[in-house]
Amino acid sequence: MLSEFAAEQWMTRYENLASVNMTETSCDALRLEEIEALEPGLFSELVLDYGPITGSPQLKEEILAMYETGTPANITTTAGCVNASQHVMDELLAPGRQVIVFTPGYQQFAGYARSLNARVTELALDPLTWKPDLDQLEDCAARQGLDLLILNLPNNPTGTILDEEALQRVTDIARRHDAWILCDEVYRGIGRVMPSVSDLYEKGVSCGSLSKSLACPGIRIGWVKGPEALIDALNIRRDYTFIGAGPLNDRLAWAVLKHRAQILRRNNAIVSRNLAVLKDWLDGNPFFSCVLPEAGSVALLRLPDGVDDEAFALRMMEEKGLFFVPGRFFGAPGTLRLGLGRPPEQFLKGLTLLAGFASGS
Repeated sequence: MLSEFAAEQWMTRYENLASVNMTETSCDALRLEEIEALEPGLFSELVLDYGPITGSPQLKEEILAMYETGTPANITTTAGCVNASQHVMDELLAPGRQVIVFTPGYQQFAGYARSLNARVTELALDPLTWKPDLDQLEDCAARQGLDLLILNLPNNPTGTILDEEALQRVTDIARRHDAWILCDEVYRGIGRVMPSVSDLYEKGVSCGSLSKSLACPGIRIGWVKGPEALIDALNIRRDYTFIGAGPLNDRLAWAVLKHRAQILRRNNAIVSRNLAVLKDWLDGNPFFSCVLPEAGSVALLRLPDGVDDEAFALRMMEEKGLFFVPGRFFGAPGTLRLGLGRPPEQFLKGLTLLAGFASGS
């Protein structure tokens, strides 16, 4: 049985009522005319039939260009990254299979795996660094076995990553147990660059989309990169659930990915500027603390001990129109998820309102 997806339900309930949204995880969303300006004639001769069901050859080539290994046979498309992860879990999990995830993290990983009656263990990230204890991972896998390890790199909501040495150790652990690794890499491309799990490990599966680092959540296309046999199985499964994204989404996604270098420069500049502002703001607002993220477009703001994050966020929304998602919905009570991809003027306005609210002014 599925549990309520608390963060998504909170956003559905309050997001559109906010004056200033400080918790949005995507970079400042592109407008359709901006994409058309990058690729003139984008919709010329576009036929609105079903289109190539698993993604056009042109789109698959652009997706593949973001990785170091593979062929188009290692790629299939989905309805966003959340749908990509869902389909992979549907294919790989069965009752009793052993899954390990890290907390804080995106609720889909543990919640959806449990709905498939998998046995899920959540390992806590170190709250001082938001890094995993790999000795603990190794011990846990040795004690109870491991069928699927689920990662989110860069992490939502902490913005932390694994360096190449740590990622290599993770793949070594998985290999000893003949386990799969599913990695949500939807924030990849912002900040420090790291390799993809699907390029490092023969049973590594990477999921991505246009929603976060590429600033196009409204183009509902995601993808899975993985072993060809798994992709074949997903393409059979998708006929029951998704069929295809259609040629309009496919063409838009192709254009965004074709011009991703320019789009990523824009979005990295936004996040870098906001990070510098956040660092200065934290120096003047000791009520809050934060492990500054290494990559991605999110971070966790820590509240003082004893402050209830949900009550704090709700009062801010009601009194200031300032919107945050409480960290408890990711397994980190006493924190707030902060989006770093907002337009810089909005980001500064939100921090100013937050400081005023915290001080009672």
